[in-house]
Amino acid sequence: MITALQLIFSPFETWEKIATNQRGFFWILFIDLIPMLAVVLGIEGYLLTRWGEKRGEVVDIISVTPQQAIYYAGAYFVLLLAAIFVSAKFLDWASESFNVRATYLQSFTVMAYGFGPIILARILDGFPMINTWLCWGVGVAGAISVLYHGIGMVLRPDQTKGFGLYLVSILIVILMSAVAHFAALSVLHGTVLHTKVVQAPVSLPIQTAAGSARPLLPLHRLVLEQCG
Repeated sequence: MITALQLIFSPFETWEKIATNQRGFFWILFIDLIPMLAVVLGIEGYLLTRWGEKRGEVVDIISVTPQQAIYYAGAYFVLLLAAIFVSAKFLDWASESFNVRATYLQSFTVMAYGFGPIILARILDGFPMINTWLCWGVGVAGAISVLYHGIGMVLRPDQTKGFGLYLVSILIVILMSAVAHFAALSVLHGTVLHTKVVQAPVSLPIQTAAGSARPLLPLHRLVLEQCG
């Protein structure tokens, strides 16, 4: 989490340190990425249960139960983690198409730290008066700024290929983070699984010749008796 903040305020020096240290895959995943996701999404979930969530253009604050917040935070945790892994693979493929000799670990390093501003922006989303997609946009803008130095200092492409690879990385981050955000909101709003409500059979009274009403019968039984 500290590294993500340093990348926002001093990206060049921080990326230089990251490129020099050359941390391994498990170090980046379990020391830097997963703890930051857990802390940030935990804060967002707590703020949602405390202040609720704004829905619609009109100021309409909807309360969020602790169970909803847990489902949402857990789903977002998995979705963002998956988005980073997939984005790293896409960047690895893009590097090959640009004839840049880079490993998946280098691409994962760029994306793991490049997603930092998007992850930190989740805290802003805990405040109901701020639009959720605006929070996502703020995070993406920070990621675009952070990736500029990350592509050059970690992947080390030629100067003629670096800017093109940077543009591709921006598209990957925007697409994958938007999909993760939309899917997480679907979990929060309960629209992931659509259930179809089936109405129970309607029962009607049958008037007998004596004028008394027989017990209520379902329509399908009524049709069978009349036909019989």
